[in-house]
Amino acid sequence: MDLSTVAAANRGQFPPLPKVTAIAPTAQKEAVLWRYTTDRPADDWFKPEFDAASWKEGPAGFGTQGTPGAVVRTEWKSSDIWLRREITIPDGKTEKLSLLMHHDEDAEVYINGVLAAKIPGYIGDYDEFEISAEAQKAIKPGKNILAVHCHQTAGGQYIDAGIVSFQPAQK
Repeated sequence: MDLSTVAAANRGQFPPLPKVTAIAPTAQKEAVLWRYTTDRPADDWFKPEFDAASWKEGPAGFGTQGTPGAVVRTEWKSSDIWLRREITIPDGKTEKLSLLMHHDEDAEVYINGVLAAKIPGYIGDYDEFEISAEAQKAIKPGKNILAVHCHQTAGGQYIDAGIVSFQPAQK
């Protein structure tokens, strides 16, 4: 690390935090509707052209009450859940994007049919995750498809995901 940065931190002087903007919000502050199924779908379930009209519709987050950090709006108690939702990316907002997700347990996320992240295990609160370079390239202004699969084996369970943008802080 840069010595002057460490010295400033020791004096309680920290650089300003980046501005975080929800591009596709999570369930933390509002009910966000998803299409979902707990029955194994066709192999192409994550592709943009897949028709999920027969899937149920419900607000995120999905899981069981009592799971740490969870905002459960739709109960999910089976071992697997598949989710899809259409998101709109504003013009000029396709760079510096990250996933904002809370998962318990194993989760895989696709954007426009491209694997964005595969994250094993669980976490007890929302955290940011890097979007793969291939999925970043697949993001375009306008309509995009966010698709998520979560697998549960034991304990509490929960899944919710969104996309955020990071803008450098103004000095």
